Amino acid sequence: MNRQNIFKSVVVAAVVAIVGLLAVQVYWFRSAYDVREKQFNDKVNLALRALTNDLLKAEGDTTSTIRPVVMTASNSFYVDLNHTLSYAALDSSLRKTFVRHGLDAPFELTVYDKNRTGIILGNLYLNGAYTTDTATCRSRMAEARIPMDFMITFPDKQTDIVGGMMFWIVSACAFVFILALFAYLVVDLQKQKKLSEIKTDFMNNITHELQTPITNISLASEVLRAGSGRLDEQKAVHYANIIYQENRRLKFQVEQVLQASLFEKGEIALTKKEVNVNSLMEEVIQNFQMRIQNRQGQLRGKLDALQPFVFADEFHLTNIFYSLLDNADKYSPDKPDITVTTINKPHGILIAIADKGIGIRREVQQYIFDKFYRASTGNVHDVKGYGLGLTYVQKIVEAHRGRVSVTSEPQHGSCFELYFENC
Repeated sequence: MNRQNIFKSVVVAAVVAIVGLLAVQVYWFRSAYDVREKQFNDKVNLALRALTNDLLKAEGDTTSTIRPVVMTASNSFYVDLNHTLSYAALDSSLRKTFVRHGLDAPFELTVYDKNRTGIILGNLYLNGAYTTDTATCRSRMAEARIPMDFMITFPDKQTDIVGGMMFWIVSACAFVFILALFAYLVVDLQKQKKLSEIKTDFMNNITHELQTPITNISLASEVLRAGSGRLDEQKAVHYANIIYQENRRLKFQVEQVLQASLFEKGEIALTKKEVNVNSLMEEVIQNFQMRIQNRQGQLRGKLDALQPFVFADEFHLTNIFYSLLDNADKYSPDKPDITVTTINKPHGILIAIADKGIGIRREVQQYIFDKFYRASTGNVHDVKGYGLGLTYVQKIVEAHRGRVSVTSEPQHGSCFELYFENC
């Protein structure tokens, strides 16, 4: 099993462990709640049975059988007393019995006639006192001379039970925090691993990319030195052009890496001035023509913007134009066919660089501006680059408060559009 599969297995095992531990924690918490609820219900049941016995004794009834307390809801307990009640006895016995059994939760008391056809008395007992007028209650109870039952309801039962489980709650929160921290570490480890792989790939790419222009410059220099005095002027110019072009290419590649590093540190300082986009783009196209012609391709400029002036950093603007043309050339496997256009839009200028190359799959278009990202085309080095060009383009455009977008279809080419506001 290779390291990649081992890492995936570890991550899957970690995720399963986290889910399992969370499930166990939920089960333990639910079990603890059920136990405390049962304890509460048993305590209430015992208290109400004792209360019923005290009431019957207070009324001088020693022969009636104490009937079971019936739970009519999860928080309601009905006492089938079938006896004429004295309010004073009920009030006194309720408080004493609940205190004796450790029940201090707020409750509602409802007194019914035997057939439960009407409520004789209903009130709320909270913090040691009833919320209804005691005198009125005494009067209504005194008037009632029929057998009665009563029901006790605890409106905050669930809250009280949960409130009594602070140890479980604190331990559960601590456990969840530890699991969340563990999950974060697993995710961070995966990100670090991916970043390490990206950096390794980047170093491989940069080594390969820098070797190519250095080798070409070295070969051309050797030819010029060895053939000094014997080469005709045309060949000498040809080799000199090779050195010039490869030197520019090498400078551009090094500049990409340096600029990406500066952006990462937030140390890029733009020197803005009024720039004629048409003139700048025309100069970039002229410098690029030889490279395209060497591949028997076409590079056309349709610079139709009537208001071509923007307030920008000329150096960085030149670099992003060159970077986009470089991509258009690299991702055109046959003869490059590139068109550059400039047109005016409301309050700004739109620059479009379109090619007829391999295009970009729709599902990866959202990633192409990410640092080090390179769309897979099979062989790592079949298309040269570091995965920094489009990142640099996006950051420069955004630093100028502009917008960059792409439209592309596989095998139908790509079109990158840049928008800047006019001066």
